[in-house]
Amino acid sequence: MKKLKKKIDKRKLGITITALCVLLLLIYEILGAERIFGEISDATLKNTVDLTVTRAIGSAVFLTILIYLGYRVINPIGRGFARALLFCLPAFAVAVNNLPIYPLISGLARVTAAPWRVVLLAAECLFVGLFEEACFRGVVFLGFLEKRRATTSGRFWAIILSSAVFGLVHAINIFFSSPIAVLMQIGYSFLIGAMCSVVLMKTANIWLCVILHAVFNFCGALVPDCGAGTIWEPITITITVIIAVLTTIYMTVAFFRLGSEELEKIYENPKERTDERN
Repeated sequence: MKKLKKKIDKRKLGITITALCVLLLLIYEILGAERIFGEISDATLKNTVDLTVTRAIGSAVFLTILIYLGYRVINPIGRGFARALLFCLPAFAVAVNNLPIYPLISGLARVTAAPWRVVLLAAECLFVGLFEEACFRGVVFLGFLEKRRATTSGRFWAIILSSAVFGLVHAINIFFSSPIAVLMQIGYSFLIGAMCSVVLMKTANIWLCVILHAVFNFCGALVPDCGAGTIWEPITITITVIIAVLTTIYMTVAFFRLGSEELEKIYENPKERTDERN
């Protein structure tokens, strides 16, 4: 009886949180950022505020869905975290390298915005990363993977399909940017999605994916949004290619060495989940 009550409460909690988030989004859209935060004359700043607020609310919805689905990837830091973090170091190299390090050191690029603006950008990147990872890795990828996890080919296609969905979602930016820029965004979104999928399978920790995603976005947006100068030059391009190739090899080897038994820690017993939904 207690077990049944706990499961019913879980459903009610999920419905309540989702309904509350939808209500908050409606209120925000009706009132607008300027009525809540005051007049915002800078278009880039307004976009940052909008993204931060809407993605923070949306994240709560997808985290709630993850809890309801029973995917065990949102556990707090615990046993095995150090090993998981060590596994992710090459992926973090990719994320940090998105910052134009050499241009910043050499003076070719610089950060000119006030510290509070940089902090706000970091908040935006954090909540965008949380929203997109909870949605596309937590719900979409793990949904694709659930019935395909027993074979290497099944896991491979789960990565390809979910990463393709993640990349193509960014095609909506065609209304706000040039076709070439959008194609590049679709391409690197696909690759980042594939990398984060491997990380999630190996670590069963959605938070590492969120941090990777947020760091990648922040490093890539810091100079364009909060500074000025040259981002790409020969040294940066060379280092980027080397890191990308080495990390691709590393993640590919990790993927093929992955055993189906490693993924069982992510999924609940199918019978338990069936009983819960009945």
